[in-house]
Amino acid sequence: MRVKHLIISFLVICLVLAGCSNDDNKDNSKAKNNKSTQTLHVSAAASLTDVTKDLEKAFKKKHKDVDVSFNYGGSGALRQQIEKGAPVDVFMSANTKDVDALADKDKARNTYEYAQNQLVLIGVKDSNYHSVADIKRDDKLAIGEAKSVPAGKYAEQYLKDNNLFDKVKSNLVYAKDVRQVLNYVEKGNAQLGYVYKTDLYQSQQNGDSKVKEINTTDLKKPITYKSATTTDNKLAKEWINFLKTNKAKDILKKYKFDA
Repeated sequence: MRVKHLIISFLVICLVLAGCSNDDNKDNSKAKNNKSTQTLHVSAAASLTDVTKDLEKAFKKKHKDVDVSFNYGGSGALRQQIEKGAPVDVFMSANTKDVDALADKDKARNTYEYAQNQLVLIGVKDSNYHSVADIKRDDKLAIGEAKSVPAGKYAEQYLKDNNLFDKVKSNLVYAKDVRQVLNYVEKGNAQLGYVYKTDLYQSQQNGDSKVKEINTTDLKKPITYKSATTTDNKLAKEWINFLKTNKAKDILKKYKFDA
């Protein structure tokens, strides 16, 4: 009987210790959950898809408990999303117009012009085009939608300023953003396209690029990228301040932006 009593006592002690261990694990789990990670929501122009990944890494070195969530697209489309109440803390546009439009409605603050870019005409690698004026009747010229994609607006304005728009109008195919333009030309769905110099550079860096630069457009005004905070999230302003640092500027220059 004594042995049986000892065995029962031992089992009871084990159950008590196991219960305490489970409670400790629950407490540790709660502690981890209480240490919540903050999220910074950034809507960025499609031409920033690659560079923002490096910007995020640099930003997180001093903001280790921050997750940066990016939403990419045409600047005009992103602006419309913000106007409709999309949960966005920072807007990084590929122009100044869309940020200014939000600022006029008191939906954007702490504005900052963080970079400039160039618009280039690209074609398939084995093409013998020298300018957009060389386009053949059945060939396609890809540009972004002028109403929502700054690169498309720049391209359209360039064509009109140089009396080329009517000549190529029947050749135009429109894309939702500048990355789609690049994709059209790379896959042969369009023989020519207008993209940013930075997009062409990234395509060439990623491996065997199927496109080449034909020429750089001579625009009347420089292509200026502008950013702003769109909520009162403290991290949003810290991101804007980060864009002003030499580290951020060096990253932008690495990807061929002027900063």
